[in-house]
Amino acid sequence: MQLFLLLFIVVLALTMWVRGKFRKAYDEELKNIAASGLTGAELARRILMARGIEVVEIVRGRGLFADFYDPARKRLTLAPQHFSGSTYAALGIAAHEAGHVLQHREGHHPLHWRVSAIRATMWLSLPLVVLGLLMIILPGFGKTGVMVLCAGWSMVAGYNLLTLPVELDATERVRRVIDEMRPKPFSCLEEKLGVERMMRAASAAHVDGVFNVISWLGSWFLPAAEPKKD
Repeated sequence: MQLFLLLFIVVLALTMWVRGKFRKAYDEELKNIAASGLTGAELARRILMARGIEVVEIVRGRGLFADFYDPARKRLTLAPQHFSGSTYAALGIAAHEAGHVLQHREGHHPLHWRVSAIRATMWLSLPLVVLGLLMIILPGFGKTGVMVLCAGWSMVAGYNLLTLPVELDATERVRRVIDEMRPKPFSCLEEKLGVERMMRAASAAHVDGVFNVISWLGSWFLPAAEPKKD
């Protein structure tokens, strides 16, 4: 029991630290708008064209994990605010996701770990929230329920943390492409540096997504556990 709790605490601490760095950068760069008026979708397309990639579809995403590249469908989805937005945050997220397309094109096999991690998060988050709900409304789960819940959440979050090298690699690939692009996609050095800061922070965006999924599911299921008032 103590081992599972220790594992949970360690993974939670690491996840919160990574998520905090992403949220801080995202909130800061959300205030800065590119003078060029370039949108996230346009930047992603220009990055792909710079490498001769024309077969990937770039579309507006929706729901959870809206920013995602699906290698099987060759489809890059971006959240609405990142697809049509011109903030440094939108451009950085879009450029980072384009980096996963570059990984796929160049045969970077660890990319599939990232895809698997996101799918595992989507599949396992619901059972974890339901288990938490049952622990609240039904007696008898006790230590076993806590142990299973901690182990399950640690597995989901830990798996996502292990894919961070894939995310960092995607950002580095995009940075090199942007440096080689002619004409340059940004209107000034400040714009370029701001977007690159967001690209580096975007490496932790999917970790933030783990919290978003669990929070979203919890908002639906946990109210049912509240005692009804007479």
